[in-house]
Amino acid sequence: MNASEIYSMMDPSENISQVLDQNGNNSNSLRTLPTVAEYYENMTAFLSLAIFIATLLTILNISIFATTASRLRRHLDKPLLRPSIMMVGLYPIISVAALVTILVPYSWFICHTVMHVMFMVGGPVFRTLLFRYVSSEQNYVKETAAEAVQLNTPPCCCCCLCLPMVIPTKAKLCISRYMVWQMPFWQGSIMLVMNILYYRDIQLYRQVMFFFIPFIISSIVLGVWSLQITVRMISKVRGDYQLRKKMFCLQLVVMLCKLQYLVLYDQLDGIKMGGEYPINHTVYKQTIINILILVEMVLVSMMVQSAYRTPVQVQIDEVNKEKEVTRI
Repeated sequence: MNASEIYSMMDPSENISQVLDQNGNNSNSLRTLPTVAEYYENMTAFLSLAIFIATLLTILNISIFATTASRLRRHLDKPLLRPSIMMVGLYPIISVAALVTILVPYSWFICHTVMHVMFMVGGPVFRTLLFRYVSSEQNYVKETAAEAVQLNTPPCCCCCLCLPMVIPTKAKLCISRYMVWQMPFWQGSIMLVMNILYYRDIQLYRQVMFFFIPFIISSIVLGVWSLQITVRMISKVRGDYQLRKKMFCLQLVVMLCKLQYLVLYDQLDGIKMGGEYPINHTVYKQTIINILILVEMVLVSMMVQSAYRTPVQVQIDEVNKEKEVTRI
């Protein structure tokens, strides 16, 4: 029998299925993340340089945080000190998460969750800080004589034009508080489920992940809307505290670590990088995105350092005088 007869006797569907399986395996090899041993056994010059740069950027971010925290300790009283340090501490934690993603690519989803958690935690902490600037919610109502507040603020400024101005009361401020505090509980539960699905059953995760997205977006929009209203309220009595700048720095966590991440993840698919498994396209793509996040977190930390220069409750001269008195 010649080659053509042998080929004619073979099942065409079997040939097609074999080709499809091979293509599927090739596709999976380009998308699958390697284990730690496989990653470091096949290390490339690009990844070595990326790890070196990521480490330097992380150290720089931590140094900026240490400088900012030291200044806050000198200039703020205890009620404002703890939430302020927690707010400026979000960004070095994000940097560490990005560095770990580069060091251990398989941990990317956990590290991505940590970045997301920083915003969920930062929202309630920032709201607490805002009202500590005016001592308390009750003191704000007294200080402003229950002045009416507008609700048409971003991200709901377009759809809330018809809503009337609201006079802040204890009940309405409580609703505003719940709108912010729902973020860590609601989104935290969703992200926990998604992490379990991703690392236990990746196929099931891909099937159900899109059902979680509307709930996450709704939770973020509610929380940000409440925070924007609160910033507008407190800015009327503490306009020199750079509250809008501080709010913008918090929003950058979502924009850079969530929205930018999703956009670049798809856009970089059009560029051929890496090779076959284990150092494949996905590894290179994750590395580039996280290096970019590290650079941006350094810039955001510098912006945060500038934003938290105010208020100054304790002057350095007063601290020095107290130290001299205690020495005498």
